[in-house]
Amino acid sequence: MAEKEYQRLTRARLRRAGFFTAVATRSSLWLGKDHLLGIDSNGYGEDYKRFYFRDIQAVTIRKTTRRRLWNWILAIPLAPCFIVLIVGLVDISRRQIQTDDYWGLIGWGIPFGIVLGLMLTNTLRGPGCVCHLHTAVQTEELPSLNRVRRARMVLDRLRPLIAAAQGQLAPEEIPVRMQELASQQSAGYVVDDPNAPPRIIP
Repeated sequence: MAEKEYQRLTRARLRRAGFFTAVATRSSLWLGKDHLLGIDSNGYGEDYKRFYFRDIQAVTIRKTTRRRLWNWILAIPLAPCFIVLIVGLVDISRRQIQTDDYWGLIGWGIPFGIVLGLMLTNTLRGPGCVCHLHTAVQTEELPSLNRVRRARMVLDRLRPLIAAAQGQLAPEEIPVRMQELASQQSAGYVVDDPNAPPRIIP
């Protein structure tokens, strides 16, 4: 894939799958001239999916408990490390400091620092989300947009491109279009393609 032709929007993220998956698949998003390119890579091959701006109907973001869940998981090893460090510091303050005391504190302090750093990183990255892209023929999950902040940044970049490809309705035109659609449906017509004549529901 030519770097000049595409710009990377997201880093590769793990695509959710079942518990018994032999090969992990990582997904990333790239910006093309007139479409969004999704790449799924499993280390042995790559699958490409193109979503043209003119075909995108909606992009939905649903918040998840991802951040809270990971913080609770990380709190499990963090709590005993914290307790041992506090007890060790109190014990050292009450008696003469020995060399072994330093090594004991270092031994517990390293995992405590690592887990605390992971928890802070997870918190600062913001709430998690599940993002889906909708077209007329499919709904595709975008695993690389798994944080609300990142998803909104990407959508802010895509919104003018989609509007330029599809055109943008003026606010006063929206009620008129909705009334036209409602009248067509009540009369028994369905329009699949805006440029095609309506067909009667059998």
